[in-house]
Amino acid sequence: MRLLYIHGFASFYDPSKSKIKILKNLGEVAGVDIDYCGGFDTAFKKASDAAMTCDLVVGTSMGGFMASHVGAALGIPFIALNPAIAPKESLLKYVGSFTDYSGNEKVLDEATVASYPDFKTVDGCGLILLEFGDDVIDPKRTFAALDGIYQIKMVEGGSHRFSSLSEQVEEIAAFIHNAEMIYGLHSN
Repeated sequence: MRLLYIHGFASFYDPSKSKIKILKNLGEVAGVDIDYCGGFDTAFKKASDAAMTCDLVVGTSMGGFMASHVGAALGIPFIALNPAIAPKESLLKYVGSFTDYSGNEKVLDEATVASYPDFKTVDGCGLILLEFGDDVIDPKRTFAALDGIYQIKMVEGGSHRFSSLSEQVEEIAAFIHNAEMIYGLHSN
């Protein structure tokens, strides 16, 4: 199995991070760097192009949001970790100049923020993993918005970066197994 990992806002793909190492237990992991300051269409194209040869898309925060859109568009199952569900709201606090996690100066304007739709709630097959300790995106609001649409698991503790991924591997493997029956994924 080949999966694509999509990072969150103001971040970057780093294959040495613990999340990536944990995901490698499930298959080959590819990554993509996305500058969300370029707007939805640009970010979506870059992510969907990278996912063309993948069987699964996994993302955290804005990456989880993007995974929902890419998965639905390409017919690929996705896993969203503490996903952003309404970027038009959650990105507003970053409007203006800021420094990303790589130390690069970035600018985000209101028109770019307005280009982002909400989390994709049709045509997708997804697993949503939420940690109660997320202090950036309200996990209860996410649960209420996506309950009945996707499979959701709430986890005690944690943080916005989703720190309990290693404890969720069995849940993810079960989701992948079920998705294989629907999508015919390649297991390695």
